[in-house]
This record gives sequence, structure tokens and C-alpha cells, in this order.
Amino acid sequence: MELEAIDVIDRKIIDQLRLDGRRSFGQIARYVGLSEGSVRQRYHRLLSLGVVQVVGMPNSPRLGYVEARLSIRVRGATVETVARALASLPEVRFVGACIGSFDLSVDVRCDDQVQMNAFLTDTVRTITGIDVLETATVLEVIKDEYLWSGFREPIGRPTRPHPAAGTIARP
Repeated sequence: MELEAIDVIDRKIIDQLRLDGRRSFGQIARYVGLSEGSVRQRYHRLLSLGVVQVVGMPNSPRLGYVEARLSIRVRGATVETVARALASLPEVRFVGACIGSFDLSVDVRCDDQVQMNAFLTDTVRTITGIDVLETATVLEVIKDEYLWSGFREPIGRPTRPHPAAGTIARP
């Protein structure tokens, strides 16, 4: 699947949202040199492509939830099958395939320790293919920052222009 072209202006819009997801389209428009309507249209295109999402990130332990990071080694099933089974569960917030000691890294959130215990014992351990499960419970969030350096860094590869931008000669 080829991703629709993301141009330099799209990257600047993403960068502004990365810095402050609540920044208005008007503020972003002034920064990138477009109209507010153009920024809004580009934002909705980026959203529909799945390139960007803007969400509020709660501090779950402060809200009384119990969070854990699961490290899983898969055997007797494909990593993809186990990952999809985990991803379908409402308690699961993140599933990532890994290279290293474990095949999957999974973040889960439950209402309390009783629910976490039941979830791990009655749900996760019954998924076919989970061979080893290591659990690390989050006691306190020390840092939870989603301010990546991302698009402010040089790309290091040619960026395809947005189709509306026309063609750009490359050296």
C-alpha cells in the first residue's frame, strides 16, 4: 500500500500539532503561510489517511487505573495472530511487534488490580500462542511525553511533493 504524498507543508502542520495538539487552525495557518481553511482541509486529509491523530493522554495511575507493560514471547502461532487477538481486547492500549527477547510489547489498562489479575489470568493466558508472559505494573508515571523530535529533523531522503503542488525539479 503506497501512502498518499505528504509534502513539506503537511509536515509543518504535523510539527505544530506535535508541539500543541490544541493549537488552532488559524495559528497553524499563520505559521505555515496558508489560509485557515487550507490547514483544516489538510488536517482532515492527514487524519483520514491515518498519518496523524490528536488525543488527550491521561495519567492513568492518578485517575486510579492500573497499567502494565506485557512482554510476550510467541510459540505455536504466528506473532500476527497473537497480536491481533490482543489488539481486539478493550483493555489493550498498544500492541507492538518486537525483535529481541520478546515478540510483542503490549500496554494494558484496567480499572483496578482485581480486574488486571482477572484479565491476565482469564484472558491473556488463554490466548493460543503465548508461550512466555512477563508483566511490569506501572506504579507511578515519571515521564509520559509525546513531544518527539520528528519532523523538525532533516528527512535524509527526498520527500514526494503533494500532487497539488505540481512537479519539483530535483538535483
